[in-house]
Amino acid sequence: MVLTTAIDIAAPPELVWEVLADFSSYPAWNPLTPKVEGSLEVGTTVTLHVRLGGNRMTRQHTLSRADGEALCWTIQSSVPWFMRGERCQTLTDLGDGRTRYENEERVEGLVGPLVSLSYGRTIQASLEAVGEGLKAHVEALAP
Repeated sequence: MVLTTAIDIAAPPELVWEVLADFSSYPAWNPLTPKVEGSLEVGTTVTLHVRLGGNRMTRQHTLSRADGEALCWTIQSSVPWFMRGERCQTLTDLGDGRTRYENEERVEGLVGPLVSLSYGRTIQASLEAVGEGLKAHVEALAP
């Protein structure tokens, strides 16, 4: 299963990254993951407090990329063929102080089709809401 959303933000990538990389700001704009515990260091474990539909979950992920252009975290079961996944949030400079924010959720392995059937639409809507929340929050901060 691969789900992708994109939204253009009227702010420079540096400002969008500043908000995306500030886990303490997530309650103000991120309806899917309103709390992230951990540091912005690749290879470290972060704890995501997720609200998906009416469900609240806590998940452990490994930060796999954090470089000003993308923030990604991965999850993998002890048996990779069973389940592995990654969420990548990427920023593209559109020029003129605008940024495209893309959010991709990938769940692979035996569990992938099951997740897609059970939660695909809910995850898609949640990813869209994250983009909209980030856009509104960052544009309110932009000069």
